[in-house]
Amino acid sequence: MPSFDDLDAPLGQKPEKSTGFRPVLVSVAFLAIATIGGGAYFFTSDKPQVEKPTVTENKNTLIAKVEASATLLNDNGAGAESGPGELTEIEPEGKITEHVAAPTKRPSNRELAKIRQKLTLAHIPDKELSEQGATGIIPKRSPDGLRAMDVYSRPPLTEGNFGIARVVLIVGGMGISQTGTQQAIKQLPGEVTFAFAPYGNSLGRWMQAARKSGHELLLQIPMEPFGYPQNNPGIHTLRTGVSLDENFASLHWSMSRLTNYVGVMNYLGGKLMGDDKALRPIFDEIAERGLLFVEDGSINNSSGEETAKQSLLPYTKAHILIDRVNTRAEIAKQLNLLAKEAKRTGLAIGVANAFPESIKMIAQFVRKAKELKLEITPVSAIVSNPGEK
Repeated sequence: MPSFDDLDAPLGQKPEKSTGFRPVLVSVAFLAIATIGGGAYFFTSDKPQVEKPTVTENKNTLIAKVEASATLLNDNGAGAESGPGELTEIEPEGKITEHVAAPTKRPSNRELAKIRQKLTLAHIPDKELSEQGATGIIPKRSPDGLRAMDVYSRPPLTEGNFGIARVVLIVGGMGISQTGTQQAIKQLPGEVTFAFAPYGNSLGRWMQAARKSGHELLLQIPMEPFGYPQNNPGIHTLRTGVSLDENFASLHWSMSRLTNYVGVMNYLGGKLMGDDKALRPIFDEIAERGLLFVEDGSINNSSGEETAKQSLLPYTKAHILIDRVNTRAEIAKQLNLLAKEAKRTGLAIGVANAFPESIKMIAQFVRKAKELKLEITPVSAIVSNPGEK
């Protein structure tokens, strides 16, 4: 296994109560963005502001239909043209309502090859998978049942089991630091999955760059932790003890901040993820919209896996936080553990932050993967598909 030299001191991360490790966004970074951006986001409010999820009936939905320079999302999450391209109107889908997903058979490898976006078009939102929400474009299933988790997926290097040790690498907090985001896109190969924070800047631009480089994308959703609101993920946090409309408005706000993602991943959420009554309708909605769910592995006593089965939500859970302690020696140790777990069980999932040193070491690990007899694979290739016969 590779060995690494010591790193600089880690960035401080205050752990969430009742968790195994800290998830992949750093609230201090969020606060810095709020300050720099003129106070756009505050993290001390005990009740997130929400927009009601309604659609004006006499206004056509706008869906981005672009050519080489795809339409970007603006800083409020709505579609904003920023270069060559055009906006095309389509008929509105109507009022957003909650749904319960029916069992969905995963397309065969041959079918997936036909429906996946081509790399040259991977940065362009598929209008058949897009719906105008109250605050911007959000994902939906196509009229013929295609899902974002399939259409926006990246093909794995190999199909089937065949005794291959697979490693899924997820780099989160993308979009928070412009430097870290750019470094990740430049240095990490397309096999690495990127998770974007809804509070980031220039998300449309970074989405395009990441998709053009072949990466699968996830969206990180802020969820209520223990100790809320003192321990506050940010505005539009999904919460226990609030109405379904309020949680759906917050969920749709986060969803509208980005496009072309295969699924979502929690940020914090110790309290919400342990409350199956509050979690179930949220998981139903995520499943109905054709997305998968990744649990970042930071929460003890989570009901996520069982609730995902009930909601027929494609699901997986991370095994290791790679940079919980952000030193070169500790990152190397976690990467070694990740490799050992993959060889022992056939699959290991690691989550890291978009920190410069983490990115450098993950890039080094990926370069050695073949030598270590590991295959770096996208997360969509390994999720469960509940309800499939």
